[in-house]
Amino acid sequence: MNQLLPASHSLERIDCYRVARDFARLAQRLPIANQVLRDQFRRASLSVLTNTAEGAGRVAKADKRRCYAIARGEACECAALLDLIDDAPLEIGALLSRVIAMLTVLVR
Repeated sequence: MNQLLPASHSLERIDCYRVARDFARLAQRLPIANQVLRDQFRRASLSVLTNTAEGAGRVAKADKRRCYAIARGEACECAALLDLIDDAPLEIGALLSRVIAMLTVLVR
C-alpha cells in the first residue's frame, strides 16, 4: 500500500488495480530463461498496472476508457507471452484472467 497518498486518493480502493499489482509483482519475479521474452513480459505487466492506475486517475469517462483499453491490450499481450513461458505457475494465469475480465468491464 502506498503510504504517500491520502486514503481518499489511494488506488487500493480499486479492485482491478490491486489484482493488476499482484499480477505485476509476480510477473517481475517469474524466472524466464529467454531474456527477450522476460523483458517484454515484464514491461507489458508493468504497463497493465500503470495504465490501470492512470485510468483510475482520469476524470472524463472517455479518458478512463482509453487508459483501461490500453491496459487491456497490454494484458492480452501478457497472455500471448505467457503461452510461450514454460512452467509458469497457475496463479499468474488466474490473476491475468481476472485482470482482463475486470478491464473488459471497465472499458465498456
